[in-house]
Amino acid sequence: RKVLTAPINKAEFEWFKQYLIASSIWFLKSPKDGNKFLFEELLSIARNLSSDIVQSMDGIYDHLTTHPKWQHVEAIKNKTKISRQDHESVGLLKEDGLVRIFESKSDNEETEQMKTFIDSSLALNTLTSTASKINAEFQQHIQTVMSAYGEFQEAPMKKVERSQSKMENDYQNERFPKSAKLLDVVRCSVTFNTVDQL
Repeated sequence: RKVLTAPINKAEFEWFKQYLIASSIWFLKSPKDGNKFLFEELLSIARNLSSDIVQSMDGIYDHLTTHPKWQHVEAIKNKTKISRQDHESVGLLKEDGLVRIFESKSDNEETEQMKTFIDSSLALNTLTSTASKINAEFQQHIQTVMSAYGEFQEAPMKKVERSQSKMENDYQNERFPKSAKLLDVVRCSVTFNTVDQL
C-alpha cells in the first residue's frame, strides 16, 4: 500500500516492479483471507487508491460534455493516412536486399527464420537510427506548431525492446517487414486544457 500511495517514491516503485510484480508470490493464498490470493488483495488496494482519481476524472469528463462545442470534439475522426513505414511516400525499408528477402515466396522454415531475424535486427535498426536522426527536428517542429494550442511534451523514443515486443505480439500477423508497422518510434504529446484549445 505504501509503495502505491502518492507521493510515489520512484526508487521504491522500480524495486517493486522489478522484484515483486513479476513474482509468483501473488499466487499464494492471503494470510488475512484464505479464500483470496495475494494478487486479489493487490488489485483491491490499487482499486481503492485509484477511486478518488477515477471520480475526479469522471467529473472532469462530465463537465467537458456540457461545453457547447463538445459535439465538435466527438466528431473528430481518427484517420490513418499511412499505416506502414515501407509505404512508397515514406520510403523506409525499401532497400533492394530487404525487399528481395521479404518478398521471397519460399515457405520453408529457414527462410521464415531469416526474415524474422532480419526484421527484428536490420530493419528495426534502420527504423531506430532514422528516428534518432529526425527526432530533434520533429520535436522542434511539433512544439512550434502545437504550443499555440496546448502544452507540448516531448516523449522519449520507443525503446528497441518495446518495438520488438510490439512486432512479436501486436503485429505478428502482418506481412514482412513487420517492423514497418512501427509508426511511433518518435513521439510526443500535447495536452489541451480547454475544449476550445482542442
